[in-house]
Amino acid sequence: MKPTFKIVANSDDITKKIQERFKSLRLVDETGTLSDTVEIALADHDSDKRIALPKPGAELKVSIGYDTPHDMTLRYMGLFVVDEVELSGYPCEMVIRARAAPYETSKGGKKDLQTQKTRSWPKGTTLGAMVKRIAGEHRLQPAISPALAAIALPHTDQSHESDMTLLSRLAKRYDAIAKPAGGSLVFTKRGDAQSASGKERPGVTLTPKDGNAYRVVIASRDSAGTVVAYYRDTRKAQRREVTIGGGDPVFRLRMAYSDRVSAENAARAKQRSRARGERRLTYTFPGRPEVVAEAIATLQGFREGVDGDWLIRRAEHYIGSDGYRTTIECEQPNSAKDAQAASSADAVDSEQAATEVV
Repeated sequence: MKPTFKIVANSDDITKKIQERFKSLRLVDETGTLSDTVEIALADHDSDKRIALPKPGAELKVSIGYDTPHDMTLRYMGLFVVDEVELSGYPCEMVIRARAAPYETSKGGKKDLQTQKTRSWPKGTTLGAMVKRIAGEHRLQPAISPALAAIALPHTDQSHESDMTLLSRLAKRYDAIAKPAGGSLVFTKRGDAQSASGKERPGVTLTPKDGNAYRVVIASRDSAGTVVAYYRDTRKAQRREVTIGGGDPVFRLRMAYSDRVSAENAARAKQRSRARGERRLTYTFPGRPEVVAEAIATLQGFREGVDGDWLIRRAEHYIGSDGYRTTIECEQPNSAKDAQAASSADAVDSEQAATEVV
């Protein structure tokens, strides 16, 4: 099995041209609000035949996989917009970097998500309506989880703030993923291993025979504990608080939210995030293109503390002179036990009056 790839630039298959000068390809798929990236390193050693500088905004469709004696198996990894070129020497080299988030208008019409804007979103605007509008403005397809799409937002000001920064801010509040990916603007729940349509992402099973290096960190200091958030009761002109979770440590959010619901959502999101970070795993193994971020990796045959389900937070695919390897960084998924505990805490919290802070 020989590692291989396919690269299409603005509808033109440039795979053979890339292969003539190919040194390495690195593709990173991440959760959260970080843009997926691809980095292609090329040898530019021939002074009589330099590689032409790629134009910013070029759209690259990237597929990776294996070429076997019987057939070629490629998996489409997404669409990326060229935004950076690095030249170095000696020996001379060109590195082309592209991101799923367009930083300027691409050849296909996708517009920069980083341009600052000033506007207001009226109270009652749903997350679904916001994501759909922003996606349309940037020539992207909206992809938002139904549960998130139905959330009605409080009055939201976007003051000298880019659309991506606004969505990242809301993603943090609702424990979601907000990022462009494959020509879509994605806004989905984090940690549930589901696509925007609500379908389970295909998982992967790994054993000690599949790789050669793993590391697990179990940090008790990062336990979920209790999260406290504050909001302003405008009717009584008082500062109040809501509490999610229980036990130590106690983590207090610095920001004061506009209403109780917003404070609860922010506290719940932070508590879920802390719960996932209690255990972390890194594992490197021969390349598997089907491994993607926000999928479940099930480890078997290692030992206690390693075996079990892990949520892939970051998947890096690297093809170079030493072959094709995949490295995953994982955290705990949102387990049923975590969800039940959060629901119980919410139920108790909703039955009690908000604590007044003097």
